[in-house]
Amino acid sequence: MSASAFAPGKLILMGEHAVVYGHPALAMAVDRGLTVNLVEREGPTRLDEEWIDDDRLQSALDAVLPPDGIGVKLESSLPIGRGMGSSAALAVALAKAEMIRTGQPQTTDAINRAAFAVERIFHGSPSGIDHTVSMRGGTLRYQRTEDGPTFEPVTLPALPLVVIDSGTAGNTAEMVAKVAADRPKLDPYLVQIGQLLDATMPALKSGDWKAVGQAWHENHWLLRAIGVSTPVLDQIVRVAEDAGATGAKLAGAGGGGVVIALAPNPAEILNAAAQNGWDAFEVSCHPAEPSTPGSSG
Repeated sequence: MSASAFAPGKLILMGEHAVVYGHPALAMAVDRGLTVNLVEREGPTRLDEEWIDDDRLQSALDAVLPPDGIGVKLESSLPIGRGMGSSAALAVALAKAEMIRTGQPQTTDAINRAAFAVERIFHGSPSGIDHTVSMRGGTLRYQRTEDGPTFEPVTLPALPLVVIDSGTAGNTAEMVAKVAADRPKLDPYLVQIGQLLDATMPALKSGDWKAVGQAWHENHWLLRAIGVSTPVLDQIVRVAEDAGATGAKLAGAGGGGVVIALAPNPAEILNAAAQNGWDAFEVSCHPAEPSTPGSSG
């Protein structure tokens, strides 16, 4: 028996790193993602096409699948290791595909448990926002509390988003550890990142792209202050804003990855990126999934 499942990637619009320490973050599922195909066959469970060079992949498969009898094929429209939730999309799609293969009900709780186990393999102590937004779709305001994570669906107008790939991968676990090592010195910046999101929510909901762009510009320089940006990411932000973006920021853990630009005239941003040798593309929101049984929140 074969089984297949898709899960979307994500972009953190605001709040990365601060979310690890109890501040809010806003994440959006995107219209790019990853599909897991499972086929029953003899031999050990493994990837049939090892086009992703990552030793953690086998551990991720082992966390969800039986040790023998499954061939796995992955299809992705996400740039890998760029802060767009490729591991979270893998985690969610893998969990869903295995439930389909074995005839298990796809409850929110069951998908969450399996996906979070995979995310821990890739990121050590993740906030949980990546796999949650991949699992649920739409846009979520996410916050960790003493009583567990809370997530609130948020309805936004269609954001004019362009993603610009720096061409280098970031390592979420390393960046999170780097910030942790520099606390509490960095705490004032983390507080400001969280406060900036709450202050920007009215502009996001009303489609005031000038105000949102200014907030993204400020958000990026706060991320630079905590040491997770790079000279290339800073350059991409400047180029995008010079080309007409109302604002731009790194998206994700940093140390590489992508920049998101708020681009009312996306063609200008795409052209500027191409002139500098960076891959760039437009994205939109992947819609929220219908409610599934067994939800814990």
